[in-house]
Amino acid sequence: MKKLRYVDPKKFPPYLSEIRKIKPEKIPISAYARIMCQHCGLWNRAILCPPFLYQTYPQYKTIDSCRRYIDSFDVAYIYIFKNDGRKRWWFKRQQEKFSHIRLIKRRGRQLKGCEASSARQLTLLMKKIKTVNEKRGYLADCYIQGHCDLCSRKCPNRENPPCRRGGLASLEAVGINVHLLLENLEVGYEWPPISYLTQVTMMLIKK
Repeated sequence: MKKLRYVDPKKFPPYLSEIRKIKPEKIPISAYARIMCQHCGLWNRAILCPPFLYQTYPQYKTIDSCRRYIDSFDVAYIYIFKNDGRKRWWFKRQQEKFSHIRLIKRRGRQLKGCEASSARQLTLLMKKIKTVNEKRGYLADCYIQGHCDLCSRKCPNRENPPCRRGGLASLEAVGINVHLLLENLEVGYEWPPISYLTQVTMMLIKK
């Protein structure tokens, strides 16, 4: 089997802080995360968010089924991204596309702009990581932060699930308590973000 790709932090843009490798059974899953999803405007609207997620991916119908599915993998890679507004979230080869963005220190609500701008890049990156490793013979699944925007700002199947384009679910949508996960990993974060933004994604691998 070919070597696993995208597990070396040196291959990522500067805003990747670290990658942690853990056992899937160490990932905290509970109804709490999905309850928190109800405070988001995409609850009961986006097809890859609760409660519609299972219509595309039946393995996430209940918290128990989420637990069983995630535990069926051999290893999990947790990608932790941190940015105070000064770190590039795109690859150098994409510089022209993002040349309009000023990388300056931001605080508080200003960091929301970094989050919004980097969210789709994270989605596209995790989709690429999943595809590349599947082609190498691994069973892979990837998760993003926030809602899926693989198809940019307008989901073509919002009124007609399931998703037909291989969209990605968020960690929270499958019941993962991200705050507890970071605390268990002893990774510092700010919530709400004041001086820096923390974003978390994940890849599951089965050989």
